[in-house]
Amino acid sequence: MKIKNGIERELGKIKRKEDRFLREEPKKENEKLESVKGKIKEKIPPKLVDTLNKAFTKAFYLVFEKGTAVVEKTFRKEDLSLEFSVNDFRVQKSPTGQSVRKVDQLAKKSGLVNACITTAEGVGLGLLGVGLPDIPLFIGVLMKGLYETATSYGYSYETEAERVFLLRLIRGALSSPENRKEADEEVEEWIRKNGKASMSYVFSDEIEKTAASLSMTMLTAKFIQGLPVVGAAGGLMNPVIYRKIQKYAARKYKKRYLLECQEKRV
Repeated sequence: MKIKNGIERELGKIKRKEDRFLREEPKKENEKLESVKGKIKEKIPPKLVDTLNKAFTKAFYLVFEKGTAVVEKTFRKEDLSLEFSVNDFRVQKSPTGQSVRKVDQLAKKSGLVNACITTAEGVGLGLLGVGLPDIPLFIGVLMKGLYETATSYGYSYETEAERVFLLRLIRGALSSPENRKEADEEVEEWIRKNGKASMSYVFSDEIEKTAASLSMTMLTAKFIQGLPVVGAAGGLMNPVIYRKIQKYAARKYKKRYLLECQEKRV
């Protein structure tokens, strides 16, 4: 019997987690919560939905066009790149579970800090009855976390194709049970084709679809957040969404990295 190396074992773990994610059904308590959200959404004016979609879309363009340099000043990009190079050398030389997990640790270091930031800005603005203005701040922190994760696994985030990957990661993480397989397949397609020319996409459409996904996920929270005092409860949604996206993104980046390591060893 062939003894699996660390890369194969870690890929096996990822596969089991992915299978659970795709099979996951809403828990009964979540079903009740979704029912309440559904009733609230029915009372939210369509104009507000459109406003929220536009706010998220504008926030993505703002970060991609002007904000990346600013975001980069908030984390140790060069240090992360150097640490990844050292960890990657260990994996290539000896692909044990321990050497692979060293790479994982980099991606997890800043997660708690960024989640705390999203809580602070979301609750703080919520107490003031401010719902929409915190969206660029939230997207800024979210992209900071995704940039850190990408760098921790040795990947760029500056090209349009890589940004499409980031946008698809967000949609995959936030997908509902009924469209989860489809959204996850979009991410898997990107990993298989590695952002090459054979992969078709329209960048503006990718942004709009991701903005709509975030909008629908956070709609109720943002609506509540616009109400003074009670709005703090809406702000608490920010770190929940942040952690959900980061967990999914880290798993996919790890899978992408390990598959490439595996190819190099063939």
